[in-house]
Amino acid sequence: MWNGVYSAMLSVSNGVNHGGIANLIIFSLYIDELLLKLADSGVGCCFAKFYVDTLAYADDIVLLTPSASCMRTMLSYCEYFA
Repeated sequence: MWNGVYSAMLSVSNGVNHGGIANLIIFSLYIDELLLKLADSGVGCCFAKFYVDTLAYADDIVLLTPSASCMRTMLSYCEYFA
């Protein structure tokens, strides 16, 4: 829900079982490749002299961009990757 309005339903028809031992490794390999592609895109924020485009911990990922158009670019990378 955003601003009191619900989005359309999204059916998830693939994925891995939650809690499997191999799933952590498979997820890490998959997400690592995505994070590398996002870093190579050059779309992100500079804090002091550090470039930051994503923050990732476990299965939580935050995309950081300086503008809405840059966010759309990063989201399109994610969409294409998925």
